[in-house]
Amino acid sequence: MSVYTHLNVQDIHFLLAQYDIGELVSFTGIEDGVENTNYFVKVQKQGVEQKYVLTLFEYLPEAALPFFIDFTDELDRGGLPVPNPVRNQQGNALHQVKEKPALIASCFKGGHIKELDIHHCQQIGQLLAKIHLIGQSSSLQQENQRGIHWLNDQQQRLQSLLKQEDADCMKQQWLSITEALNQVQELPEGLIHGDLFHDNVLFDDDRITGVIDFYNACHDWLIYDLAVTANDWCLNPDLTLDPLRCQALTMAYASIRPFTPEEQHIWPTMLRLAAFRFWVSRIITFIHPEEEVDNQHEQSLVRNFKDPDEFRDILMNRVHSNIPNLV
Repeated sequence: MSVYTHLNVQDIHFLLAQYDIGELVSFTGIEDGVENTNYFVKVQKQGVEQKYVLTLFEYLPEAALPFFIDFTDELDRGGLPVPNPVRNQQGNALHQVKEKPALIASCFKGGHIKELDIHHCQQIGQLLAKIHLIGQSSSLQQENQRGIHWLNDQQQRLQSLLKQEDADCMKQQWLSITEALNQVQELPEGLIHGDLFHDNVLFDDDRITGVIDFYNACHDWLIYDLAVTANDWCLNPDLTLDPLRCQALTMAYASIRPFTPEEQHIWPTMLRLAAFRFWVSRIITFIHPEEEVDNQHEQSLVRNFKDPDEFRDILMNRVHSNIPNLV
């Protein structure tokens, strides 16, 4: 269960006293997620029950959180279904709970879709393009903490910790990816979601009701964000990309924000980069020895392990299989 900071009823009452959203009915820990503690909190006000999500940030410093709040505020003002942080009676969204920064956000109807089809991919393609358009016009700034420089450092640091076959594969693939990226002059950039896996999107009656978990949002290449999405939403059991779902995703995206020639050219490399990034980050949280971890929270936080080999195998599939064109 992905609850690292355990709260009792007194903790919840103390927090709710700072809001005007109602009296506590119940609260339960949420199993999904890896890096944060989340609770469903149900309250009642004037006879009407409402459910919220309480998030305690286990590793993100409080100083970094205003960006994520401001970005979702911008997306909310743009009419997109994103969690809107609730302000207390003084207008503040952030609080301290058990010495951890915390916020309460709206809770959407619906749940996660396990069997993804063309219809789902079309919806998320259009929605991601709308996120990117707002992100391109935003004045907010946030560096990608797990971008190219971080990946370069980590792949070097992991060489001595991996079995030789994986170390060689990582080194070779990183050289190939960076060589391809160095040949591209310019790619559209802006604020991206950064982690748009299908378990970060809620559906109700087969329609998207909410996009959640913006805590990897940052400024980066827009086409990279689409590659992260495609590697998950269009994935076949044999790790190939389903051409029909991939076409549905990319064409729906392009109907909102057309691709540049450079993006079309670099698309296969971006799919490899996206797979490489999650291979590296999953290795760090899966096998990284405690004495080698530069962030002390990494060892204590991760309990909901995800197999890093999955993204190694996705990466190699992207190298050896035919990649559907963007459009």
